[in-house]
Amino acid sequence: MSESNKAGSTDRTSKELNKKSISLLGLVIISMAGTLAIIGPMEVSSFVGSAGPAAMWPVILGFLLFIIVSLPIFEYTKFTNFAGGYYGLAELGFGKAVGKYTALSNYTFYIFWQVTNFFAMSAIIVDSVYLLYNYMIPIWGWLLIGVAVLILTNVMSSLHPKVLSRVLIYITIATTILVLGFVFYVILKSPYNSAYYVNPLNSYSGFTGIAKGTAIYGFFLFVGYGSTLFYSEEAKNGRKDVWKAIYIGLGISALVIALSAYSVVATVPSSKLGTISSSTLPELVSWIHYIPASALLILSLIVVVISMLSFGAGAGSQSRLMWSMARDQFIDSVKLRKLSKNKTPYNAIILQFIVVIIFAFSAGGALVAIYGYSISTITIAWFAAGAGGTVVWYFHHFIPEFGLFPYINKHKELKYSFARKWIIGIVVPLGGTALFVYTFYLGIVSDLLEPYFSFMLIAVAALLGIVAYVTYKAKTNKLGESTVSYMAAEAEQVELSNDDEPR
Repeated sequence: MSESNKAGSTDRTSKELNKKSISLLGLVIISMAGTLAIIGPMEVSSFVGSAGPAAMWPVILGFLLFIIVSLPIFEYTKFTNFAGGYYGLAELGFGKAVGKYTALSNYTFYIFWQVTNFFAMSAIIVDSVYLLYNYMIPIWGWLLIGVAVLILTNVMSSLHPKVLSRVLIYITIATTILVLGFVFYVILKSPYNSAYYVNPLNSYSGFTGIAKGTAIYGFFLFVGYGSTLFYSEEAKNGRKDVWKAIYIGLGISALVIALSAYSVVATVPSSKLGTISSSTLPELVSWIHYIPASALLILSLIVVVISMLSFGAGAGSQSRLMWSMARDQFIDSVKLRKLSKNKTPYNAIILQFIVVIIFAFSAGGALVAIYGYSISTITIAWFAAGAGGTVVWYFHHFIPEFGLFPYINKHKELKYSFARKWIIGIVVPLGGTALFVYTFYLGIVSDLLEPYFSFMLIAVAALLGIVAYVTYKAKTNKLGESTVSYMAAEAEQVELSNDDEPR
């Protein structure tokens, strides 16, 4: 080995994250923390609005479609463990420029995601207090809750991954059981239970209602599964466990959210379904007939606090994404390459906290200045930030899915049959892209009211800025390295060596 290669190898080793730290169960829980099934009862009003009594079916169909369109990503996790997540596959398939575009777009999505969490958790608390006790928390309280969300989220993300996964295991399992306890309690107490609410044919507008609910809302319940990808370098057996963990975590989350949807529609007379679909917190409208207001408020508070802790998984993904770009020297910053004593990217965590809090205060201040401070405004802030993040998600997520096919073609030693290669590498990404275009039109383009239009413009401007920046870096030969290519090649050599061993 040459001196330069030795130096490079040593440099890589000195910058490694915590190896062999997260078990299969830990990865499953990180996947569940990403999809956050515990807030299922609070986010099903859209399904009621689109599918009525059949509100659980957009959740189920969304889960099945998501599993199918994400097959190329699952295959990628079997090739290598890479803390940069999606952009690794884009880079393996299309080269550094496309990979780094995907990386920065993914990072921008995470900024929108944390801003959405800032507004979502504060809105849940403010709305709960207002609906249950008719008291409006003042504006400083609304913002203070959002700041607390960001602080707790990012502090959690700084924990050693073994500690983080253990904490998430305890709190996720306990809170999921608690939420399911409420769900089953109201179902058992309700006199309106019926197979009518399980039959998909009872959707308001037949399958069209279910399809619309799936396309606009059901599909995006599960986009947070990607959190698991960023911890793959720290998994005990990432190449075997990551895809399994995603399947299991998404399956459990889909079941919890589908049951939540049933509990909301089957616990009130059908004449009140319109009231549920128009409520930002549908479980309060339906469950209040069976559970005291004080207990519902306590549940909301518990869910918000646990959600803040669970967001630590996503914030850890975001910091690992930035750290990976710095490790590749695409982001030329020694500070962002540094790891804490826990071997977590603490400077990247500090950076994302600062950026997100500036964005959140700017967006919140602008919305209050235009619309005034009210329940409507804080709800708009929540969904407008989410809409902006959704735009960015569309325009970075489909790229890595198409990256699988050229990567397989370049590596003939990978054991793929002709049919499997074309189905997973071409047919599935084309179907996924068609679904993305359809949902993008229905959920975003067809309803460009303010302030959603402005948030969409911000997202599009960010994406165009990323294209310009990556183009500049490519022309000046400053795209950095491709760590994922090295890792994939190394894993490939190990696989080939194992195949050569006598059985």
